[in-house]
Amino acid sequence: RRLLLLICFITPTALAETVAVIGTGNVGMAIGTEMAGLGHEVIYGSRSPLSLKTMDLVTKTGKNARATLPAEAVAEADVIVLAVPGMVTEAVARGLGDLSGKLIIDATNPLIFEGNPPVVSYGVDTSNGQIVQAMHPDAFVVKAFNTITWQRMIDPGKPKPVMPLAGDSAEAKARVARWVHAMGIDTVDIGGIEHSRVTEQVVVLMLSNRFSDGPKYAIDFRKLD
Repeated sequence: RRLLLLICFITPTALAETVAVIGTGNVGMAIGTEMAGLGHEVIYGSRSPLSLKTMDLVTKTGKNARATLPAEAVAEADVIVLAVPGMVTEAVARGLGDLSGKLIIDATNPLIFEGNPPVVSYGVDTSNGQIVQAMHPDAFVVKAFNTITWQRMIDPGKPKPVMPLAGDSAEAKARVARWVHAMGIDTVDIGGIEHSRVTEQVVVLMLSNRFSDGPKYAIDFRKLD
């Protein structure tokens, strides 16, 4: 008897996901174009999917991209990225329908800007990550992409930035980490979704410093092992 050995090579395309990116601003653009570059199909969820701005973004993202209304985008997707202004995150997430079993990447920060120059404050009692997880208890929410600029998502530079990941599912965080690493960014698992509040508050501190007249500083996560 002869033994037939089949060797299968797993390519990035074979592991492709359908990703709904809700939001077409700079953060949505950066994550969407990077995910498409990794071989994933990207569906932008927009209130105006046929607008020139959205169509330009679809063209920029490439052949793996298209746009539709947010609820329609998430219905087709395995993975959902929330990249909307932080103070509308709860309302947007509520309007997306049943997200049971889906991976939700929350890239938002609940920020309130008042005055000129602006004073930045925190806009929710818990965190956007916790709010989204409580609203969709059977989904897997991972807080990510909210502590680095959209420019560094596209061009991480040196030294390599470290992105904290918060979420209750270790498997979901590992999936997100693989994509982030492929983008040239390192990650650190900081624990459960309740720690979303820490990363969101760090952004408040960083922006408050940016708009202040005081000495400037940077806050960066780094791995010690």
